[in-house]
Amino acid sequence: IWREIMRIGIDVDGVLRDFITAFKSVVGQEYPNAQIPESISTWKFEDDITGLSREEIKEIYKEKFCKQCFQDALPFSEAVPAFWTLEKWAEREGHELVIVTSQVPENRHYTLSWLGKYNLNPKQVIFAKGKYKWIEDIDYLIDDSPVNHKYWVENREDKDNFIVFDRSYNQDIESKHRINHLLQIKEIVERG
Repeated sequence: IWREIMRIGIDVDGVLRDFITAFKSVVGQEYPNAQIPESISTWKFEDDITGLSREEIKEIYKEKFCKQCFQDALPFSEAVPAFWTLEKWAEREGHELVIVTSQVPENRHYTLSWLGKYNLNPKQVIFAKGKYKWIEDIDYLIDDSPVNHKYWVENREDKDNFIVFDRSYNQDIESKHRINHLLQIKEIVERG
C-alpha cells in the first residue's frame, strides 16, 4: 500500500521546551527588581516585563544566560514521551518529524544539546528565522507563534497545515487546527 510521506515540522520553544519558565527563573535570580506576570499575554513577551529594557531582555537570553534559558530549560509536561510516541508512529506510517526552530547562530548548539539530552531524534533539525519557516520543505508546522502563523498563511496561502500549539499568547489566531498535546497531531495528519 502506497502512502504519502508527510514531513511534520515541530517548533521547540513553546511547544517542546518551556523557555518562558527558564527565562523567568533567570530574571528572578539575577534581576530581582524586574516584574514578570504569572501568565504571558503577548507573543512579544518583552512587553509584559517591567524593570528591564527590551535590549536588556534580549541580552539575557541571547548572550548572558542563554545556556540557562535554552540548554537547561525543562520540557513541557508530557512533551518528551509524546515526541517518542510520535517518532514511533511516524516511522511506522512512513512520515518524518522535523524540528523547525528559530535560534540565533551562537546559541544553536544549546538546542541541539537539549534535544540530545531528552533523546529527541527527529529526521532533521532546521534552524530558520520564524517568519521564514513557511519556506521549509514541510507539509505541516506545529508552532505557537502568531507571527509564524501569519507568514505561513500569507506566503503558502494555506491555513489548514499550520497547527497552532495552544498558549495564552496566541488566542487571537484563527486556525482550523489548535492542539494542546503533541499526540493530537496524529489525528490531523491521518485525516489529511
